Amino acid sequence: MKILLHICCAPCATAVLEKLRNSGYDVTGYFYNPSIHPWKEFKRRLDALKEWAPSVDLPVIYNEEYPLENNIRMLLGSDNRCFSCFADRMKKTAELASEMCTGLFTSTLSVSPYQNHEFLKRAGEAAAAPLSVQFLYRDFRSSYKRSIQLSRDAGMYRQPYCGCVFSERDRYLKIKSPGQI
Repeated sequence: MKILLHICCAPCATAVLEKLRNSGYDVTGYFYNPSIHPWKEFKRRLDALKEWAPSVDLPVIYNEEYPLENNIRMLLGSDNRCFSCFADRMKKTAELASEMCTGLFTSTLSVSPYQNHEFLKRAGEAAAAPLSVQFLYRDFRSSYKRSIQLSRDAGMYRQPYCGCVFSERDRYLKIKSPGQI
């Protein structure tokens, strides 16, 4: 069965891809991450995925737009920036899954123990509903340590924060982001 995998970064994709393939899915990746800040961080994550994906025969569709102003406006105008970020990513992924006639999509965000999984699940299901596609929610947190090991073994760049300008600030000030659990 075909599935579109939203990829936040190569390290998170490692174990999720492994799990999905072991479950019989034919996976195509989709890199869409408009909230990653600064641009150099965005580029590092993009380049890490571009380097790793061919080594595991993973086809990836890359959305390399960097809509900083629009993204910051969206985040500042939301009640919960983390939920809004998830909703934006899942909406774009659902739209692409629909265009590709894949019918099914998921996200590597589900491997992180630092993300709010209820937000992710709600955002994915809301994005899927109007498009006649399905969001496959799987709790891959038990594979988080595996993703660390696989990414280290591959010599990948591993980022120290979620990605948005607010999460970068929060890690230095030791503030718990609204999307963390």
